Amino acid sequence: MRRLPGVGFIGAGRVGSALAWHCHRLKYPIAGVVDRKPKQAWVCYGLLKLPHEKLKPSEVAERSDVLFLTVPDRHVGPEFVAVRRWLRPGTIVVHCSGVYGIEVFKGAEEHGIETLALHPMQSFSSHAQAIQSLPGSHFALEGTARGLRFGRKFCRQLEGGYTVVSGEDRPLYHAMCVFAANFQNALLDSAETLAARLGVSPRKAGKMLAPMMRTVTDNLVEYGAVPSMTGPVQRGDVDTVCQHIDVLKKRAPELVPLYRELTMRLVGMARRQGLARDKVKRLKDTLDRECR
Repeated sequence: MRRLPGVGFIGAGRVGSALAWHCHRLKYPIAGVVDRKPKQAWVCYGLLKLPHEKLKPSEVAERSDVLFLTVPDRHVGPEFVAVRRWLRPGTIVVHCSGVYGIEVFKGAEEHGIETLALHPMQSFSSHAQAIQSLPGSHFALEGTARGLRFGRKFCRQLEGGYTVVSGEDRPLYHAMCVFAANFQNALLDSAETLAARLGVSPRKAGKMLAPMMRTVTDNLVEYGAVPSMTGPVQRGDVDTVCQHIDVLKKRAPELVPLYRELTMRLVGMARRQGLARDKVKRLKDTLDRECR
């Protein structure tokens, strides 16, 4: 059997620790883990159930056949430059940024270093949740030939899918992820604001809304955004929309602009779903008139 490559990690946050945990589970030799915050590296070694080694980034780089730079986006390029001279030719260096491609690895080709951008389309709120959620995720890849071969194999080992997204398209791809993931937090925060006006705590509001939100998500995945759409806009119910705007103006005026923009988007979706033109016009006119 061919020996699996030794993998090292510079950056031991939630993503780095989860990747290290699964690499260890898949029998990849762990070349080392290091972090600017020594406690994070210590926690990662604890998760791996391996003896804690106090290493320098240069030592991890020198030991690694595959080096993951699981650091904040803005640190990927500088971190690579800092350890580049310790990397052997043929080493695969990987980052997990969504917005950047392999262009951040300045000088990699000249030094014979292979590169891979491997971004998990997933949300990680804790170490334990990251470890649990990583398998089955979809990944956005970009890389050199050997980098991509490793990336594809690794995705398959995690029972996930992958799509190759080139460097110039990475910001657009990452914006897509923000719409699908982070904006949900903004929407729930807005719902919690309205719940507070009703005297309902954020914790209780989350429990109240969770079953509906899960159903919506399941329907989105099963049928798509437009076909699964429900609610007053989908029905062309102008009176209900007017009541929403009226109460928001009185009790949560800071949410009126957001309500207008999102409802206007829903109107366009309802039109694609087949809502009659006169109802579409009435909804748009109402939003333009009442949300000034």
